Amino acid sequence: MKKVYLIFLLFYTTLIYGQSGTSEFTSTGTFTVPDGVTTILVEMIGAGGHGGYNGTGGGGGGGYTSSNLSVTPGATIDIQIGIPGSGAVLGTTKIDNTFYATGGENGVSVPNPEIGGGGAGGVGFGGNVANFAGGNGGGGYYTYFGGGGGGAAGADANGGVGGNTIAWVGICLTPGGDGGLSGGSPGGNGGKGAGFIDTFCATTDPAGNGNNYGAGGGGGNGNGGGPGNGAGGYCRISWCAVDVTVVSNGTSITANATDVTYQWIDCTTGAIIDGATSQSYSPLATGNYAVIVNDGLCADTSECVFIEIIIEDIQSYYENLVRVSPNPFESTIHIDGLPNQQFQFAIINNLGQTVWSGNQLLDDYTFLADGIYLLHIANEVFEINKMLFKK
Repeated sequence: MKKVYLIFLLFYTTLIYGQSGTSEFTSTGTFTVPDGVTTILVEMIGAGGHGGYNGTGGGGGGGYTSSNLSVTPGATIDIQIGIPGSGAVLGTTKIDNTFYATGGENGVSVPNPEIGGGGAGGVGFGGNVANFAGGNGGGGYYTYFGGGGGGAAGADANGGVGGNTIAWVGICLTPGGDGGLSGGSPGGNGGKGAGFIDTFCATTDPAGNGNNYGAGGGGGNGNGGGPGNGAGGYCRISWCAVDVTVVSNGTSITANATDVTYQWIDCTTGAIIDGATSQSYSPLATGNYAVIVNDGLCADTSECVFIEIIIEDIQSYYENLVRVSPNPFESTIHIDGLPNQQFQFAIINNLGQTVWSGNQLLDDYTFLADGIYLLHIANEVFEINKMLFKK
């Protein structure tokens, strides 16, 4: 029988894998770039405006901006967080004067019989990923009902406009204007305007505050029901850090990153290797191999690892290595010793008939009659047979 010779090149090699991180700011502060990080994603939302008093408009929602920035490890970045209810300028969340999200304006009153006074929404400026505007506040009816606060802009869209209230027609039973919806996380929904739950303007249906982050507050009513406050500004910084690990013993490669997905590739062709999606990979041929790992935020590719395999008879090697258990079996079959490659399996009865085939073993083979079978295992490199006993 020919033997299999595997050259075991015991060495250490480095694999790069993605490791995500986030840092959130709800007050002004400083961010220090972690070691190994050269790119960050910065998302910012301006603060929401307050609603006005006495049946006036809702506050505007803050704008949203996001950008991928090149950074230097260890560098510091000053972040200013917008103050709610302070208008477009002081409500601005920013890193510098070229990349920022302005705050929403406060609601004001307009004279009867008009409905209006909603604060203008903020805007996003300078982002190379997205720039969205916050929703304007809804209109109030002076001395009676408040308008809804504007929704903050978010990562997906502009913030929704706050709802207008209704004009007074002799009956106070109205909840006030609806709050506008956010443009997506991390922006918040606007607060509702103040109204009444009775017909005589005695019992307030309160205004709502803007939800975190950046949403406008609802306008107040004209009988002691105060306005809602806008929500504060916000900044989130996300990054992928580079880490290294030792992984190869010469015939198999292992990535030590956890809570990620794996896809091994052939470095010579750049093609993915079908079925090679486990943490470890055992090549069947000499070559350079790498792994792509993805944690849902980051996707990184390792350095290529060279493995040399000299094989005279790989089929005999795996015939001796592969074990099937339990044998005899009743319902399930387990195979040990196969490399993490894609295989085609078939179960053949003693008449030479294929009674089942597939590229993955089933969890239950109770449909097979008791007896003797061959389990055929094949891929593009080798094929082997293992005798099975079903009881």
